[in-house]
Amino acid sequence: MGLYQICYRSRIRTDMDADGVEREVDESVRQIRQMNALNGITGALILTDTHIFHLMEGQVDFVSEALERALADPRHEDVTILSRKAVEYRLFHDSWLYFADLRLDHGRELPAQLSMIMPRPQTATAEDILALMAYIAGDLAEAQLTNRLLQI
Repeated sequence: MGLYQICYRSRIRTDMDADGVEREVDESVRQIRQMNALNGITGALILTDTHIFHLMEGQVDFVSEALERALADPRHEDVTILSRKAVEYRLFHDSWLYFADLRLDHGRELPAQLSMIMPRPQTATAEDILALMAYIAGDLAEAQLTNRLLQI
């Protein structure tokens, strides 16, 4: 069986207060990492003020099951599948779940990939998000390489 990748966008429920969102995010990231480790799924979760972007990669059955759990999750609204395809390699091969909280990036100069998405996450295209994920994965790989070199 080959690798499969799914990327989706969902809107954060508007009836959740800020403290509720914080608790849910912390618990969700912990749970997703545990499930991903058990099922061999890698990927990334990007949080904006209003939306979540989630990329999952692994064996098709496990990734499809993870997507079904996400679709059934009542904390999500307006789930949109941005991309669903077979892939030859993992973008996030060393990360059960890379998590980026872009809510903290207001007022900071952002790379072009992020600055295009942040003001209107609901209109981001599959190409936009996959380019963002590739950018983050490259940044992560570069940081890991730097860390390894510094340990020599």
